[in-house]
Amino acid sequence: MSKANGRVRTAGLALLSLAVVAGCSSPAERKMANRGFDYEEAKLEGRAFLVPAGLQAPRFSSDYDVPPLPEGNREGPVGAAVDVRPPAQLLTVVPGSQVVQSSGDPTVSFYALSTSQDVSSDAWAFLMNFLAKYKVTTEQLDRAAGTLETGWFSNTAVLDGWGEEDDDFQIRQRYLFSLKADPVRHGINVTAKVVEHEEIVDGETRTTLSDAEARRYAVRALNQFSLYYDQQIKARDQHKSTEGMGLALGFDNNDLSAWVADAPFDQVWQRMNRMLPRYGFTIKDSQQSLGWIDVEYDDPGKGFWSGIGGEPFKLEEGKYRFQLGEMAGGKTSITLFDEDKKPVKSDVVSQMHITLSQAFAKALAEQSE
Repeated sequence: MSKANGRVRTAGLALLSLAVVAGCSSPAERKMANRGFDYEEAKLEGRAFLVPAGLQAPRFSSDYDVPPLPEGNREGPVGAAVDVRPPAQLLTVVPGSQVVQSSGDPTVSFYALSTSQDVSSDAWAFLMNFLAKYKVTTEQLDRAAGTLETGWFSNTAVLDGWGEEDDDFQIRQRYLFSLKADPVRHGINVTAKVVEHEEIVDGETRTTLSDAEARRYAVRALNQFSLYYDQQIKARDQHKSTEGMGLALGFDNNDLSAWVADAPFDQVWQRMNRMLPRYGFTIKDSQQSLGWIDVEYDDPGKGFWSGIGGEPFKLEEGKYRFQLGEMAGGKTSITLFDEDKKPVKSDVVSQMHITLSQAFAKALAEQSE
């Protein structure tokens, strides 16, 4: 016990020390290596190769000579000018999004998550609300050309990536966002580019950025937008999952008796996970990527059924699996299997439909009242 506690205290002190060091460092210091740069003054000393008396000189070959560096490649940052921070990397936090590698400026493709989603309209709406969240104005907007130029984006914590504000370091930037629709793949490419930069460090103003620095900031801005995009998609799906949806008797893609929900897979998945425990099903395991939910059924009793005005399920108590499957037209099938993975009889599925369809037609907020 004492050893474990000792490790915790040591780790805590280490994190505290790191936080203190980070808090005291300036933006310029965070870019720079923390060792000396005396090596820049070092010179190559040429010395003759001496062979001691009585020994033969070794044979030399030029096969592995390092070629001289071309003049055009000699320029670039050295010493204190080298940015030691790890390279900026685009995040694909939105399901199905991809980084466009062939684009010069940082670009992410967002794709429609369902046949009913207008991904182009969503991207435009999310971008404008993202800017409004950080109090950034829209200076020029051309929907036809697919461009949006922002006003000043003034926020040290967001742009520089550090939580604390620094009176000696202030930064603001303006961005150009380009949105190009991809109708063939039902997606849209979003590109970010810094068009104006202003940085004040210890009272001195700098307005120029290297290509690497400009890309780093553009990547960070685009990552922030991707995170916001993901939050909005999840919030909308969460809202839809609590609304009523139709449930009909039918067949799944394997022609087995099933319930067919008039909603996309993700919404039905959320509805099932919230609804099943209310009707006597205890969720034991689930795998969303494969679409199954393993449950154990215990009849909730006569009092429950009379309270909701429904008929008890003609389902024996035991273990079952609900299998969800995507169907054409944005619908989702729900097939019930027994413990041996055999489909439950169609008459039981039909009888359960009466109660389940009523549950699907009601908003979850109403059910909890």
